[in-house]
Amino acid sequence: MNAENAPDAPQPAAAAPEAAAGGAPSSYDHAERDPAPPTATATATAEPGQGASAPGPPSPELANLAAQSAVYATRAFGPGTQRAYRAAWGKYTAWCAGHGLDPFAGAGPRAEAGPLPLYVTHLAETGRAVATIRVALAAIATAYRLAGHPLDLRDPLLAPVVEGVTRTVGSRPRRQAAPAVPTVLRAMLASCGRDEILKAALAARDRAMLLLGFGAALRRSELVALTLADVEIVPGRGVRVRIRRSKTDQQGRGQEVAIWANPADPGFCPLGALETWLKFRHRGADLAGVGESGGRPLFVAVTKGGKLTGQGLSDKAVVRLVKAAAAAAGLDPARYAGHSLRAGLATGAGDAGLGLAEVMRQTRHKSPQVALAYLRPADLWRNNPTETLFGGR
Repeated sequence: MNAENAPDAPQPAAAAPEAAAGGAPSSYDHAERDPAPPTATATATAEPGQGASAPGPPSPELANLAAQSAVYATRAFGPGTQRAYRAAWGKYTAWCAGHGLDPFAGAGPRAEAGPLPLYVTHLAETGRAVATIRVALAAIATAYRLAGHPLDLRDPLLAPVVEGVTRTVGSRPRRQAAPAVPTVLRAMLASCGRDEILKAALAARDRAMLLLGFGAALRRSELVALTLADVEIVPGRGVRVRIRRSKTDQQGRGQEVAIWANPADPGFCPLGALETWLKFRHRGADLAGVGESGGRPLFVAVTKGGKLTGQGLSDKAVVRLVKAAAAAAGLDPARYAGHSLRAGLATGAGDAGLGLAEVMRQTRHKSPQVALAYLRPADLWRNNPTETLFGGR
C-alpha cells in the first residue's frame, strides 16, 4: 500500500509527533524502553579524514518506505490508545507553545529531559491524576521515538519529579462505573418498553444489548462491533458469541464465550432476547437481497418510528442505553456507564461465589489482579471472622 493512500499518513521525521499521537505502546513501562533505531532516511556521517562526500537526500523509494513505516507504527495499537496519545501530545505541544518552549527540547546528544519536569509539575499542580501524567509521558516519549530523538524517562532530572508527584498525590484509583449486577440489570430490563412511544423494535434491541453485554462481559466497543455471524444459537444451551477483536486482542485472533439460556425466566433470558431482536433485524432493509448477511452489524440504529436503518452503532450508544435504562429504573444514571454491564457480570459472579478462573474465562481478562478487583467486594464478607465474633452466625 502506498503511503500517500493511507489515512493520516505521516511524513518522515518532520510530522512524527502527529504519527506518534496516533498510536503507540499502551503502557507507561513500554514507553520507557530505549528509543527505536533511526528511520530508513537516516544516513551515516562520514568519519573525519575519509574524504567521503556529504550524503544526498534519500531516494523517493526510501522516503516512501520511511513514511509507510511510520504509518504502520501508528496502527500498532488500538483506537483508544491512539485517541489518548493524540490528545496528550496535543496538550503538551500547546503548553510548550504557550511558554515559548520547543516540545523537542529534551532531544539531543545528552538526551536531557528538557521541559518535561516542568510539564509534569504543571500537570500535578493543576490536579491531574498520576495515571494521566503517565499517559502523557508515554505519548511524549513515543513522539520523540518516532521522530528519531532519544528520550529517557528515567532521566535524573525527570524521574525524581515523577516519583515525588506520585508520593505526594498518590496513585488514586480511577472512579469506576457502578456494576449492573443481576438485581440492577433486572430493573433496567423492566424499564425497556415502559414508554408507549418506544417502539417494539427499539425495546427488543435494547434488551438484547443489555443481556448480551452482561452475559458475555463485553466492553462497549466489543458489543457494537458484533456482526450477525458472531452470534450462534446453540439448541439446549444458549448463545455462543465470537469477539473478533478486543482491547487485549488487537491482532484479531478472536475469542469465544458462551451464555447460557434462562428459559425458566423469559424476562431475564439472553437467548430469548436475542431471538426476539433477530426477528426484527432480519427484516432490516439493509439485508434485503443480500446473499451473505453475516458481515452486517448485529445491532443497528432504530428510528423513532421503529424503522431499522442498517447503520451500526458507536460505542457511545451503549453508554446512552445504560444511563437511560438506569434513569428509567429509578437509579442514578451518573453512577452507571457502558462498563457497568461487564463489571456487573464479574461482580455478580464473585457475589455468587464463583472463582477467579471462572470469572477470567468469561471476562477474558489477562491479568488476575484486574479480575480480582471485581471479586474483592464479595471476599470482604466471605468467611469474615467478625461474623462469628459479633453473633452474625
